[in-house]
Amino acid sequence: MSLFDHIGFESRNIPASFRFYSGSMTPLELRVLQTADTVFFVSGNARSPLPFLRIVAAKPDAGDEPAFQPGQHLHLKFSAKTHEQVEAFYQAALQHGGRECGTPSYQGPKEMGYFAALVFDPDGNTVEVGVHEKHA
Repeated sequence: MSLFDHIGFESRNIPASFRFYSGSMTPLELRVLQTADTVFFVSGNARSPLPFLRIVAAKPDAGDEPAFQPGQHLHLKFSAKTHEQVEAFYQAALQHGGRECGTPSYQGPKEMGYFAALVFDPDGNTVEVGVHEKHA
């Protein structure tokens, strides 16, 4: 059983978010499915659809820009299998609208064996991809 069934959050710019996630999730073997102009999903595959992310267009407030409050930004961490997947995610994320937040490198003491990269998605959420190395 997974800890989560799904996580959902709002995006101020669904086309930009869709471009970012559809471009950067491919190296992690994840799929992105857009079911309407205002929502899309990130998941494993047809045999493993759970857990998933649900990203939906933010509802605007009285003005043109959606109202965002403190605490609405997320930190999302995806697991990679290899250093190469971490590097590929990082490059793909930057090419698809992500902003650099932490280049691929070891995080914490090297003895932990955790290699990761961080980027900001178009809405300012932190997206981290990392691999835990096994030590003998």
